[in-house]
Amino acid sequence: MSKDRPIDPRTVATAALCREGETLLGAWPLAQLPRLSAGLFDPPAADERVSWQARFGQETPVGSAPQPWLELEARTHVTLQCQRCLQALQEPLTMQRRFLFVGSEAEAEALDADSDDDHLVLVPRLDLLLLVEDELILELPLVPRHEGVCPEPLPFPGAADAAEEPADERPNPFAALAALRKPGGT
Repeated sequence: MSKDRPIDPRTVATAALCREGETLLGAWPLAQLPRLSAGLFDPPAADERVSWQARFGQETPVGSAPQPWLELEARTHVTLQCQRCLQALQEPLTMQRRFLFVGSEAEAEALDADSDDDHLVLVPRLDLLLLVEDELILELPLVPRHEGVCPEPLPFPGAADAAEEPADERPNPFAALAALRKPGGT
């Protein structure tokens, strides 16, 4: 069953949604994710959105208690600063995760060490907005840069002066040192 009615992302009844196998979807303005927006090259425009889908469910392994889970997907585009040319860089951000819910933080830590699955504590009200923002932040590239060659490389200081001066007329930076090595050099 899918819910397309407006929901408050901070009041999602986690256990009930898992039992009922609900799917929620929507889109939020990118500006509503302040921690993600703070790291962008330009502030997000009013029409920039984060599309998301949250699919809840539970499975019951043989001889075990029901295991609630969440499959979360989100996508958006952000503007970052290229670390080579220092210009704007459009970057698509997409995340897809599956979380298993557990009873306590200690149980989540113990399972995370031994399992490839991601674990979250089953709380009465899950803050989807905060979770989506956390996961998108984790998807940001560590060193954003254009693929291949930057559209406008950053000129290095003195590049214009060096280009105008012929190579044989440029002063040798080691000439003064060479003069000091000669007998009687000052």
